Amino acid sequence: MHSWFRFVFVLVLGLSGFSVEAQKNPKPPRANDAKNTQTGKEPPFKDPELARYAIFEKSAPRPEATEPVRTVLPLKLGKGTRIAFIGNTLLDRAQHFGHFEAALQQAHPKAELVVRNLTWAADQLGTEPRPANFADVEQHLTIAKADVIFAAYGFNESFAGESGLPEFRQKLTTYVAGLKAKAFNGEGGPRIVLVSPIANENVKGVAAADRNNKNIAAYTKVMREVAAAQRVGFADVFTATEAAMASGGSVLTINGCHLNEAGYKVFAEALFAKTFGGRKVPAGDEAVRAAVIEKNKQFFRRYRPVNTFYYTGGRNRSYGYLDFLPAMRNFDIMVQNRDRRIWDLAQGKAVPAKIDDSNVPPLPTTAASRGANKWMSPADELKAFKVDPRFEVNLFASEEEFPEIACPIQMRWDSQGRMWVSCSTTYPHVYPGNEPDDKLVILEDTDGDGRADKS
Repeated sequence: MHSWFRFVFVLVLGLSGFSVEAQKNPKPPRANDAKNTQTGKEPPFKDPELARYAIFEKSAPRPEATEPVRTVLPLKLGKGTRIAFIGNTLLDRAQHFGHFEAALQQAHPKAELVVRNLTWAADQLGTEPRPANFADVEQHLTIAKADVIFAAYGFNESFAGESGLPEFRQKLTTYVAGLKAKAFNGEGGPRIVLVSPIANENVKGVAAADRNNKNIAAYTKVMREVAAAQRVGFADVFTATEAAMASGGSVLTINGCHLNEAGYKVFAEALFAKTFGGRKVPAGDEAVRAAVIEKNKQFFRRYRPVNTFYYTGGRNRSYGYLDFLPAMRNFDIMVQNRDRRIWDLAQGKAVPAKIDDSNVPPLPTTAASRGANKWMSPADELKAFKVDPRFEVNLFASEEEFPEIACPIQMRWDSQGRMWVSCSTTYPHVYPGNEPDDKLVILEDTDGDGRADKS
C-alpha cells in the first residue's frame, strides 16, 4: 500500500471519529442567541396592490406604436401636460438647481405641468447601463405618461471627434424616429425637443473649451440637422453658453464641462428662449424653485433608490417587496403633494411653511420570522467574556457614551490609535419622510486610559 494512501486513510478515520465525538457532545446553545429561533408567526401578508409600484424591466409596461406628431416651436403647453427629461448629465444635474423647471411652471401657472426627470448621468445614444431588472427609459416614459420629452445628448458622443459624426447622425436619427413613434401617454406620439450640449469652459488647470468646443459645435450642427429632418424641436444651448463663458466675469462650471449654479441659470435662460420663441424667463421666484428642488429630491429617491438589489434585484421578492414597494407608494404620494405645492406657488396662492404629507400612509410593520438577540449592556457583555488570565478585555467605546455609533457596519484603526466607525442608520434605504443620516465617526482616546473620550 502506498504511504500517501495510508496517510489519507488514517486522516479520514480521524475526521470520522471527530465527527462522531462532536455529535455525542454537541455545543450547548447560547442562552441569549435568539436569532436562530423561529417566532412561529405567519409571514406578513403581501398586498397585491403594491405590485403596481414595482417598475421592473421584466414587468413594467411598454408603449404602443403610434403615428408620430410634428413638434412645433415655440412649444405650446396645455393643462396637465406631462413633461419628461431624458439623456445625460446636463439635465441630470439640472434637477438640483431647478431654474429651467421653475421657469416652466411660472410661465404656465394655470397649466399645472407634471415634470419628471428620468435622466441618468453618462447616458449616451445606445449606451444606457442600469442595475439588474431596472426598467429602461421607454418603460419609465410610459409610467410617466410623457406628452413632451426634452432629450439631452451629444456631449459624451462628441469625444469620438470628427470621425464619429456619421455614426452619431445615424444613431440619433434611429433613436428619434423610434421615440416619436411611441404612445407613452397612451394616446399619441410625444413632442420632442432635442437639447444640444453646452459649451465647455477653460478653467484653472483644464483648457476644456480649447480641447472640446470645436467637436461640440460639430455635434450640435448634426443635432440641428437631424431634428429638422425628423420634424422635432431643437434647442441650441451651445451658442448661448459659449458666449456667456467668453464674456468673462464669472466661472459657470465646476470643472470646465459641468455647470454650477450660475451656469444653470444661463442654461435655463437659453433653453427657455429656444423652446418658447425667444421669450425671456419669468422673474425668478425662489419659493417656486425651492419647491421644484424638493420635489425632484423625493422623485429621485423613488426613481433611483440607492439599494436597487432590494428594489429590482435579487431580493425584490422578499425584503424588497415588504419594504421597498410600500416606500415607493409613499414616495409617489409625496411627489404628488409637492407637485400641488409648486402649482399653488406658481399661481400665487399661500402655502403653509411645512409641506402637508398627512395623506401619506404609515409603512407596514415588517414581521420578523426569527427572534432577536437581547441587547446587553457593556457591563453584562464584559461579564460574559471568558478570558485567558494572561489577557485583559476593556471597553473602548459604546453607544451609551457615544450614541452616534449606532448601527456600525465597519471599523478601522488608524496610525494615531483612533477608531473610525462607519454607521448606517439609513440602510437598506432612506424611508419616505426621513433624511439620510449615515455617519463616519472618529473616536479618540486623548488621555491614554484605553477608553474613547472624544468623537
